[in-house]
Amino acid sequence: MSKKIIIIGAGIAGLTAGIYAKRSGFDVTLIEKHSITGGMCTAWKRKGYLFEGAMHWLTGSSPKTEVNKIWRDTGALDDSVPIFLHDHFNSVECNGKTIYLYRDIEKTAKHLLSIAPEDAAHIRQLVKDIKSLSKMQMPIIDIKGVKAANPKAMSLGFMFKMLPALPKMNRLGKLSCHEYIMRFSHPGIRRLLRIVPDEYQARSFIFTLSTLNNGDGGYPEGGSLAMVKRMEKTFTDLGGSLLLNTQVQEVNIENGTAVGITLNDKILTADAIIVTQETISAINQLFSKPLDDPWIAVLRENTKSTICTFISIGVRAEMPETTVPEWKLSTPITYAGKTLEYLSFNSYAGEGYAPKGGTAITTAFLDDTYDFWKNAKDKGIYEEEKQALAKQISQALCEKYPQAAGNIDVIDIATPLTYERYTGAHRGSWMTAIGVGDKMKPYPTTAKDVRGLYFAGHRLIPPGGLPAAALSGRNAAQYVCRQFNVEFH
Repeated sequence: MSKKIIIIGAGIAGLTAGIYAKRSGFDVTLIEKHSITGGMCTAWKRKGYLFEGAMHWLTGSSPKTEVNKIWRDTGALDDSVPIFLHDHFNSVECNGKTIYLYRDIEKTAKHLLSIAPEDAAHIRQLVKDIKSLSKMQMPIIDIKGVKAANPKAMSLGFMFKMLPALPKMNRLGKLSCHEYIMRFSHPGIRRLLRIVPDEYQARSFIFTLSTLNNGDGGYPEGGSLAMVKRMEKTFTDLGGSLLLNTQVQEVNIENGTAVGITLNDKILTADAIIVTQETISAINQLFSKPLDDPWIAVLRENTKSTICTFISIGVRAEMPETTVPEWKLSTPITYAGKTLEYLSFNSYAGEGYAPKGGTAITTAFLDDTYDFWKNAKDKGIYEEEKQALAKQISQALCEKYPQAAGNIDVIDIATPLTYERYTGAHRGSWMTAIGVGDKMKPYPTTAKDVRGLYFAGHRLIPPGGLPAAALSGRNAAQYVCRQFNVEFH
């Protein structure tokens, strides 16, 4: 009889773990508190508009990458899914000109040199840095001791390709994005390169740009929602059991072994448990007796969360494609004690995203405003604060793009409390910030004193993101295979 595995959380990590565990012969039940799968990888509809909530580009969309193998194993991508590689990734308006950050770094360099020849030395250094990280990839390898039908080990060729980039990675890890960007004198270039928060390590955005320059980071047709639905279908077609709208109250542990879970109305037994709910919230909520693993204490104390307020707008008008260039506001937007002087949007105008002639646009304000929104909720002015912010954004958009005036069908604001409510994420955080000097070291998948308990999720492989979640799910499935001496497929 097949061993029973329960997976808590049907986001990318949970779906990935479930698919690999089913393929390896286990009886798998996947449990999700929300009404849909996907977790942080999601999209939603409002008044005929589909708002993309998770990606504008996907690492591993290129078949040349290691991560692509996981996306294909899980059904997230296949040869029938078109991948769009937009020519530019970011754009800003400055002194009457639009400045572009192209995927092709040589094209970007030529463009920037024509605008700011005084920054020639730093532009050339940017090109060198991006190219130096072009061989870096997230390796997909098997855990120690697992029997795999198709073994994957770190090859010497793979290691030798990455070795030259290590000194550069180390140097960029000691610089903040702000420090790197402020080398440039042109204000437009400074704004153009601010694609991740200022406090992140410089290697974060250099690695992002090297990914795009390599032809990776395309946008799959249908975005997050379609990708997750394909993964869900892969899991259920394999015979996996999916329980939606189901809240896990506790992981049951007896004599040092995970034996099942408690729901609102019943207990389910299992031979092993994989917890993919956001790790900090899971260890705070799912165990009657606290887990005392040293790595858990480090995770709690050292995690610097990335938190945002996510804005989605449905406009019954045509807007700039791909990105709405960042522009300086005539009247700054103020909320949560913050002042925003610039505004930009990702733009989605294709079939399925908006009614004919319309455009769905999104942006994220990357500040930790959790306490502000929590306080507003407690005072009963949560909706009022959201409406006040929506009004400011609407006025700014209509002033810049007159075609939007009178044609805004919907403004949807997801606060950190929204993320917390729908995904259970600690303080509504969706990634881990990697600051200057922080090590990008993964956390263990196991709990030292509990047999049959495993963890997966983006939090375990900083800074996180969809590939990290998928890899952690694959790792967790391999740990289960190793425990029961089952061949991993």
